[in-house]
Amino acid sequence: MSEKFVPTPEWAKLFCETVNELEGYRKSAKGWVWPILFKAKDLPDDVKEMYKSDVIGWKLNLNNGTCEGVEWYDNAENATADYVLTASFKDWLDILEGKLNPTTALMRRKLKIEKGSYATVLRYPIAALYLVKAAKIAWEKARGAKQG
Repeated sequence: MSEKFVPTPEWAKLFCETVNELEGYRKSAKGWVWPILFKAKDLPDDVKEMYKSDVIGWKLNLNNGTCEGVEWYDNAENATADYVLTASFKDWLDILEGKLNPTTALMRRKLKIEKGSYATVLRYPIAALYLVKAAKIAWEKARGAKQG
């Protein structure tokens, strides 16, 4: 990703839509029926200023290989879902850029499960990789829409 990634509500919507376009996600996420809230903390100053918050978040309402909707939180401090995954802004960037595998991030505690079953999350490593792929594709789409 060439220009600095900053999550936005528009990107989150594209993320959900892109999840639904990936056949690999549909197949690998069968059985996953819980929403996931992704929280980014330790935001850079410009992102803190943009959202007037220290923690932003996006919740994907995932159900058996599809994304049924997305919710955006300018301030995700008190937001919740069945599964809540939190990482620093930098670690989210490393995951999205492919520098850090999401399963490895969990094991190294760079990505923390604040709520939900660790064992259940680890049963879906391929689905996690497809979520990362969808996030990247959504970012490229969002950049293209901004430039075009």
